Amino acid sequence: MENSIFEQARELAYAVLASDEGKKVAETRYMFDNNEEARQQLLNYNTYREAVNMRVQEGSISQEDLKAEGSKLTEMINDLKKNQIINDMVQAESEFNAVINKVMSIFQATITGECEDEAGGCTGSCSSCSGCH
Repeated sequence: MENSIFEQARELAYAVLASDEGKKVAETRYMFDNNEEARQQLLNYNTYREAVNMRVQEGSISQEDLKAEGSKLTEMINDLKKNQIINDMVQAESEFNAVINKVMSIFQATITGECEDEAGGCTGSCSSCSGCH
């Protein structure tokens, strides 16, 4: 296999990172990484959630305790949503993932020969297809 294929893939990855969405996700991750409060808040939530999940998997939690833990996790999620740095990062990551998904969709459609239009996919009617790009 030619190295040029891998070089082109790397160039595409750099182009995605250089997109507005890529820049925004990098910026918001930087803000998050440099905010001790936001990092600690997310770490606390993830640690607590993992502990609850472990208890569920082990079967060592009653339905009553599970309901209480679910309420506590909901409360923690609501607190996370109040943190603007975390909110901005989650939003930026969501938008960046949408770009990645679109690129992968185009990539897959091109390889398989399916029509993939700008609206998000094949309509199922070849008469409405303007062809693959």
